[in-house]
Amino acid sequence: MPARTMRERLAGSPWTVCAVILLVLGLLWGHSRPTQFGTADQGFYVGIAHDLLTLGRYTDGPMFAAPAAQGPYQGQRPPGMRFAPLYPALLAGAGLLDPGFRAAMACSAGSDFHNGACPTTAPLVRGVQFLMLAGVYLLLWRIALRLTGSVRGAWIALALGLIPSHLLTISAHQLMTEIPTLFCTTAATAAALAAWDSPRPGRHVLLGGLFLGLATQTRPGFLYLFYAAVAVWLVVLAVRRGRRAMLLAAFALGFALPTLPWMARNAVVLDRPALTFGYASHTLVQRIAFDTMSWHDYPMAWLCWAPDGSGLGSLLVGRGACDRFALEETRPSTFYAIGMGPLMTETVAAAGGWEHHLSYLLRAYIFREPFKHAMVSLPFAMRGALIDHYWGLILGLLALWTTARAVRRRDARFLLLALPGWFMLAFQAAVAVNQIRYNLMLIPPYAVAGALAVESGLHRPRRSPRMPKESSGGLHHGG
Repeated sequence: MPARTMRERLAGSPWTVCAVILLVLGLLWGHSRPTQFGTADQGFYVGIAHDLLTLGRYTDGPMFAAPAAQGPYQGQRPPGMRFAPLYPALLAGAGLLDPGFRAAMACSAGSDFHNGACPTTAPLVRGVQFLMLAGVYLLLWRIALRLTGSVRGAWIALALGLIPSHLLTISAHQLMTEIPTLFCTTAATAAALAAWDSPRPGRHVLLGGLFLGLATQTRPGFLYLFYAAVAVWLVVLAVRRGRRAMLLAAFALGFALPTLPWMARNAVVLDRPALTFGYASHTLVQRIAFDTMSWHDYPMAWLCWAPDGSGLGSLLVGRGACDRFALEETRPSTFYAIGMGPLMTETVAAAGGWEHHLSYLLRAYIFREPFKHAMVSLPFAMRGALIDHYWGLILGLLALWTTARAVRRRDARFLLLALPGWFMLAFQAAVAVNQIRYNLMLIPPYAVAGALAVESGLHRPRRSPRMPKESSGGLHHGG
C-alpha cells in the first residue's frame, strides 16, 4: 500500500481523531483545578442533588427554598421546579455510585456552601464531562467533514475549535450545565445535518429532537429554539408539503420524550404543567437593570464588554470606568447589583408576587421601551459572542459573514449549523445578563467558518506572473 494512501487513511480515521482530541484535552486537564461547590452556580445543582438523595424528591435547593414552616413538608424543603432536572439528576446518580462525592455534597450543602474546608471530590461527574467534551470535538470533526467535503477541512476546523478548549476543560471541572448542554446541542446539530443529507432522514430528525429536548432539560431557554424550529418548519410546510409533515412529527416526538414526563410531574405535584417556574423572571430582572443605563453610558457598554474592554476602558476613559458594568453583586453601584437587589424587590412587590412577576416585567419595562431594550441587547450579544476574547471576535465575524453568504446562496447545511447558535445568542442577550458560557454552541459554526475560509484560500488558483510585453520588433537583447 502506498505511503500516501496510508497517511490519508490515518488522517480520516475516527480513531486518529479521538487520539488527538484525548491527547490535547488530557494535557489541558491537569492545568484546571476544581473549585468549591458553592462557587458560581454550582451550589444550585449540588443543593438540589443533595435533596434528591436525602429527601427523595426534587426541590429548588437550599439556595432558593427554605424549609416549610407548616404543612406536609414542615421542617423540610417542599418540591420545586425552578431548575431543569437533568443535571441535578446526573449529580444525584453520581452520588449514589460515589460515596466520597456524596459526602462532599453533604458537607457543602450542610454549611449553606460557606465551609471552604469541604472537599471538592467529584471524579465520576468530572470524568463524564471530560468524555462529553471529547464527544463534542469528535462531532465537530464529523460536522466539518460533512460541510467542507474534505478531511483536511475537518482537521482545520478541529484545530481551530481546540484553541478555546482550555476554557472548556475549566467548565468540565465545574459542576454546572455548560458541558452537557454543549454536548446535547452539538449532537442535535450533527443529527440535523445527517438528516439533510440522508435519503431516509426520519431517525436522524427524531434524534435531533431528542437531543434538543435533553438540552432543554439542562437549560429551559432552549424551549424557545424548539418553538423557532417548529415555526420555520411550518413555513416550509406551507410552501412544500409531502413527508415533511411526518418529519416535523418525528422532531416533536423526539423533543417530547425527555420534556413531557417532567411537565407531567410538575402538573401532578405542583399543579403547573410547565418546564420551570420562578427562574425566568429572576434572570430577566437582572437583565432589565441594564436598560436603566443612560445613553451617555451606552457607548461604555460596547467598550467594557469588548475582548479587552475593562483594560481598554481604564486606559481610554480612566480607572474604574467599567466598574458599573461588572457582574458583581457586592458593589451596590453596579447595574447587576441593582437588578439583584432593589429592582427585584420593587418589581416583585409591584407585581403582587412571583406568580405575576414575569408578565409584570414584560408589560412595565420591555413593552414600554422596546427600542431601548433592543439597543442594550446589542452589546450584550457582542459580549456573549466573544468566546476566548479575540478568537471569538475574529471567527465570530467570519461566521457572521459566512452565514450571510449562506443565506444568499441558500446553503441550508451551514444555516442548520449556524442559525440555532445565532438565535440563542440573540435570545440570551434579550432575557439574561449574557455571558460567554451561555453561548458555547457557537464554537462549531465558528470553527467550521474558519475552516471553509482556509480551504477557500488554499483552493484559490494562483495568478501566473505577468510576462513582459514584446515590442513590435521582438525582444531586445543587450550587447
